[in-house]
Amino acid sequence: MADYARLSDDDLLRRTAEDREAFGAFYDRHVRVVLIELRRRGLPPDEALDLTAEVFATALVASRRYRPDEAPARAWLLGIARNKLAHRHRRTAVETAARRKLGMARLTYSDEALERVDELLDAERSVYTNGTADLPPAEREAVVARVIEERDYDEIAAASGATPAAIRQRVSRGLAKLARLGRESE
Repeated sequence: MADYARLSDDDLLRRTAEDREAFGAFYDRHVRVVLIELRRRGLPPDEALDLTAEVFATALVASRRYRPDEAPARAWLLGIARNKLAHRHRRTAVETAARRKLGMARLTYSDEALERVDELLDAERSVYTNGTADLPPAEREAVVARVIEERDYDEIAAASGATPAAIRQRVSRGLAKLARLGRESE
């Protein structure tokens, strides 16, 4: 295990392809700087947190393309943040213009409403997750691959040796059984 605190940003980014913990150290070193920069540029805390996550996801994917001779790692990272923020502003402007054109107000939700949605999703997820154990193995594997892992039918079929139509049928049957289980538990 490397002593990441002793490594430079350039070294951490260079090691990221083989050692994801190196990127974790890079993240820990710079997450506050990115978050503060996004807040300084006017984002509310929740949006700044979301955009910070996007910045680091982009940096992780782009870490192989980072060139230390072009810019210091921190400047490179803040450049990604500025680009993400500019893209967000453009997207927001387009959405606002579309809402105005349609005469629609921006929807807002109370904290209580958002919490209720989370509670409903957690309850439903729990029924489905717990219920998958009762499915026949082929249906369970198909449902997990399609719904939880979000793989497409062709990919699941290729991995299992079945046809895409057979996988669709297994998923459909499994979800129907889980839905019945959910209705019975209400």
